[in-house]
Amino acid sequence: MKSASIINKDKLLKFIGILDDALRELKAISELDKAQVLSSRDRFAMENLFYRLAMVCIDMCFHVVAKKAGSVPGTYRECFSELVTLGILDPGLAGKLDELAGLRNVIAHAYWSIDYGLLYDFLSELEEIKRFRNEILAILPPLEQLEKELAQDDESAESE
Repeated sequence: MKSASIINKDKLLKFIGILDDALRELKAISELDKAQVLSSRDRFAMENLFYRLAMVCIDMCFHVVAKKAGSVPGTYRECFSELVTLGILDPGLAGKLDELAGLRNVIAHAYWSIDYGLLYDFLSELEEIKRFRNEILAILPPLEQLEKELAQDDESAESE
């Protein structure tokens, strides 16, 4: 196992921007009547946004785990579980993220049998995804600390 390294704050902030965009658009869809969404093109927007939301959560997870634990989990489920082990997420939130990853798998691999009603119902979990976002933001060190750690890494590299 390789040693843990510094989280790329810029990368995570970019991911969070993508997550925020998807959450905002999904929130707008959640304010529409379910029957209206399911019978219109909005269902395809919802599908795409959930895929994007799941992927960015997964990417954030893998980045944090790789940097904090120094290894890359083999599956999404292992990744979210590792965030629990690292003390970043509680098991309940990790379970919701597992469900989101499961929705992503259906969208990606069983697109011909998507249950749009189920996707619409998952809109009620957006606050949980927002909680994940906030938990990830909370682990980001202040910029001054990052600069100090980077300077120490540079000094170490020069002395080798």
